[in-house]
Parts: sequence; C-alpha cells; structure tokens
Amino acid sequence: MKIVGEKIILREIRESDLELLNKLINDPDINKMTVGSSKKVSMKEQIKWFKSLKSSADVRFIIANKDDIPLGTCIINQIDNNNKSCSIGIKLDKSSQGKGIGSEAIQLTIPFIFNRLKMHRIFVEILEYNAASIRLFEKNGFKLEGTHIDAIYKNGKFNNLLTLGLVNK
Repeated sequence: MKIVGEKIILREIRESDLELLNKLINDPDINKMTVGSSKKVSMKEQIKWFKSLKSSADVRFIIANKDDIPLGTCIINQIDNNNKSCSIGIKLDKSSQGKGIGSEAIQLTIPFIFNRLKMHRIFVEILEYNAASIRLFEKNGFKLEGTHIDAIYKNGKFNNLLTLGLVNK
C-alpha cells in the first residue's frame, strides 16, 4: 500500500529501511521525546522485529521523500475495532524535522484511518515537555483531552503525559 502526498510517500516498511529504523530507535535525543522507553537495539534484533511484523495488527508506514528515501515512521496502533479508536505516532529523523513532513504525514494518515480503517477517534500520547509534537498535532486538528499526572518515568523523573484526540464528525 502506498499513500502519495505533495512532498512525501507513506509506504510499507521494507528490509532496506532497517538501517533508518535502527538509527531512530537508538537515537537518545529522539528517545528522550517519545513516550516509550527503549533499550539499545542491535541490527540483529531489528531484523528479528522486522520478520515478526506480519503477525502485528498495527499499521506501520515508512515516511519517504519523493525519491523513496526513508525519513521516518508513521504508526497506527492500539486499534480498537469495538470502540472505533486508535493511536497514531510519528517519528522522524532529526534532519527531516521542522520541514512540514510530519504534518503532511498526519494529513495523509487521518483520511486513511477514518475512511479505510473506519475509525471514529484518533488519539496521540505526548510527553508534556514535547512542545514541538504538541504543536504539530494541534495544528492538524487534535485537541487536548487530558493530562495523566506523573505517568511516564523518563530522563530520571516522572513526567506528565498528554492525550490529544481527533474525532471524525
């Protein structure tokens, strides 16, 4: 599957993308800004993860430029078909941040989620100090739904976790 935008393409993850994926998951600056905690992942572990993707219910896209160079990921997970709700997450290589790529990825993913996956609500969880991600999602229509106090232990302290959501009206 491929979703084509103005600057980017959302496409399936390929084995050739593993180098970028490994770089993203092992980047301490990116890890500092994301909710999950990750340990260093070897390329061998990355390959094993890639081989397990077929059994996952998550929808994972590579965000690539028009030359098909991978720039990051867009992941749809926590898919709840009973309540028609799912989560979205964007992760971009540092050199691709601040250029409208994340915004375009969200704009391409929203119709896919509402029309193709038939979801009613999309949510994202963001660390309260990640102002850039909060702005990115708010710019694309997401509204603050709530704050989970001291929900994530990261960077040596407890941090608030914000939930932003978008409902298909």
